[in-house]
Amino acid sequence: MTAAGTRIAAIRDATEDTVYLYGRGVYAGDFPRPGSGNWSEETRQMARRVVQESLNENVDELRAADDAFMVRRLAEAVAEGKQTQEEADANLTEYRRIRLEREAHRAAMTVDDQVVELLTGMDLNPRLDLDGGGTVWGCECWWMPESEFDRQYGQHTVVEVPEPARSAP
Repeated sequence: MTAAGTRIAAIRDATEDTVYLYGRGVYAGDFPRPGSGNWSEETRQMARRVVQESLNENVDELRAADDAFMVRRLAEAVAEGKQTQEEADANLTEYRRIRLEREAHRAAMTVDDQVVELLTGMDLNPRLDLDGGGTVWGCECWWMPESEFDRQYGQHTVVEVPEPARSAP
């Protein structure tokens, strides 16, 4: 996972020897992409079905599966020396606390609010702020940390290209 503030390169496309680059810049984080929130009725109904189906799921079964997954991940981290058992235990306790907070938050929401939350989350996309002042969205390009770009494409001819044309939202 790339952290906000990481230097990046945004690529339109590449051939065997040439890379077409929108530019270099910074990964600003995930934001609603242009045009977000203009969901069709069909999309809203699909999201409503997803939310309503989730209300019928067995929460105890889901928690047990989630716990089993996290316990395995944390045990691997301990085995690899990435954290102590005490740290893993504290992390599991914190993970469970956060999960319960999220469950309580969702339970307090109406179905309509949950639908909007789901669709809003689906609209999030990496925003790449270019050094030249422009913005390219993750859905419009391939992008990677600048150091990886330099390693992978260092021998390529680099051609700077303008940002993608967008229709007005």
